[in-house]
Amino acid sequence: MTKATIHLAIFMMVLVFGLTTAESTQGLEICHDIVMKGQTCVPSTCATLCKQKWKGSGKCFPNGFTQSCLCTFPCNS
Repeated sequence: MTKATIHLAIFMMVLVFGLTTAESTQGLEICHDIVMKGQTCVPSTCATLCKQKWKGSGKCFPNGFTQSCLCTFPCNS
């Protein structure tokens, strides 16, 4: 009997945590922008530029023969 109670308690905690997480991310849209076009992407510069411009994060990614800086940030509603 106690084993079933423990399993039920764990299940309920996972269920409540899952619902709380789903509610906090609902309606949040993510936007992207490519910056430093035509320049060689430097990871630290890319990250700093995106943080300053949109309070987001930036990462270099391969774009043909060069690398571009992709910024990811929350869209303004």
